[in-house]
Amino acid sequence: MAWFVTLLILLIAAAISLWFLNRYYRKATREIALIRTGYGGKRIALDGGCLALPFLHRITEVNMRTQRLDVRREGASSLITQDRLRVDISVEFYVRVQADAAGVATAAQALGGKTFRAIELQEVLDGKLIDAIQSAIAQRTLDQLHEDRPEFVRQVHTAISDSLARNGLELESVSLTRLDQTPFAALDENNAFNAVGMRRLAEVIAHNKKQRAAIEAEADTAVRQTQLEAAKRRLDIEREEEAAKIEQALTLNSLQAEQDAQLAERRANAEQRSEAARLDKERRLRELALHSKLSVELADKQNQIDLARKSSDVAEAESEAAASRAAAAAAAETIQTERDKAIAERARQIALIRSLEQAEVDELRDQAAATTVRSQAEAAATARRLRAQAEAEARQAELSAEAVGRKALAEADNTLSERAVNLRLQQHKLDRLPELIGQMVKPVEKIDSIRIHQISGLGASGSTNSGSTGSGNAPVNQAIDGLLGMAVQLPVLQKLGRELGLSFEQGLAGLVDPPESLTPESPESSTADPPDTVTKPTGKTRRPRQGGG
Repeated sequence: MAWFVTLLILLIAAAISLWFLNRYYRKATREIALIRTGYGGKRIALDGGCLALPFLHRITEVNMRTQRLDVRREGASSLITQDRLRVDISVEFYVRVQADAAGVATAAQALGGKTFRAIELQEVLDGKLIDAIQSAIAQRTLDQLHEDRPEFVRQVHTAISDSLARNGLELESVSLTRLDQTPFAALDENNAFNAVGMRRLAEVIAHNKKQRAAIEAEADTAVRQTQLEAAKRRLDIEREEEAAKIEQALTLNSLQAEQDAQLAERRANAEQRSEAARLDKERRLRELALHSKLSVELADKQNQIDLARKSSDVAEAESEAAASRAAAAAAAETIQTERDKAIAERARQIALIRSLEQAEVDELRDQAAATTVRSQAEAAATARRLRAQAEAEARQAELSAEAVGRKALAEADNTLSERAVNLRLQQHKLDRLPELIGQMVKPVEKIDSIRIHQISGLGASGSTNSGSTGSGNAPVNQAIDGLLGMAVQLPVLQKLGRELGLSFEQGLAGLVDPPESLTPESPESSTADPPDTVTKPTGKTRRPRQGGG
């Protein structure tokens, strides 16, 4: 029972001790240091703890964490540099209480609870911080501040460290977070420092603007020069490519023109040789046919002579007469044979001359055509070659080519013989004759009927009984001439009739038909109008004469 009471007393004492320690024992941490004052004197606890009894002790806490103090000076409160320029600056200071008993005691004595409140701490230290910053700035120009920031930070750090140490603080680092020139709008022109700084700033700005303008102008000039050189190189390359294409096209065109000219020349030579061979063959065939015909006629005449000679032997009584007749017949036949030979030879010579003339004409035509083709090919090649140089030169080359072609044609025409020229003239007339006849016979289309009142010299060409201008022509030719004359005269008569008030279209038959009293009765006239009559619009009626048929 005694041990139980003892155990209970011990447990109660332990519980009371735990409660007492928990209630009155204060422990320091890594972030907060403790300072106990009162009974027993000052005691600083950085890592351990201490008893703080009521009415006997007082505990003061000191913040051991790093505090950030941000100092900003802008606008009217900006700082002045050595060259009298104002700068907007922002500097951050990182401070903490010194980690020793003396520092904690000094900080607790100088700052107290402000170590836990950064704003109040900055209010206490703001003057010292700004003074250190201004001292460092006043020794440097704006450019030096910008170019030598580490030295500026180190100077500020050195200047403020001793002052903070007297307050039990330790400066960890200094950071220059912002540095810029103060705008003109925030400056007072009446301030002496500002006046000097503004003047210098205006000089710097003007000088920099001038340099910038010069640099921009030089850069723009360099860019334009580069663009110009690039454009020139591009144009040179395009010109070389175009020249190569044109040169290739001209080469191909020249080769094609030469090939076409060679083919045309070969074709013309082949056609000329073929035509010459054909003419030679026809000439030989005509000569062979003529020789064959002459041989047959000579053989026939020789047979007749032989038969006549044999018959003279049988009939001696009639030998003299037969011989005379045979001799006369032989002489007549010989004369006729010679005459036929001469006619055949003359016809052959005429045909040969015509063939030679036709061959000459064809040869000249082929030469002229070949010359024209070659000239046109050369002119076309020259025109294509010059077209790349200029449009005016191309036009001039084309005109030159046309002039050369016309000259070649004119020279070809001049080289033709008179017969060839006449032949071309006749050929042109023949080509135009259908069109002329078509235009001349248009008035004939309006003729309803044709009555022939005059046929002179029918069947008796050149007779003395013909009483018209158609003597010596065939009746059909006379009728055609009459139609052509009527076609030519009818428009004139129609115009004359319109002026006189007469209509040849409606009353043409009444104008040309004679009265019945002047027309002799004949079996043909008593019947209907024969279909072989023609009415001539001359106002005169001629009766056909009975020629010696």
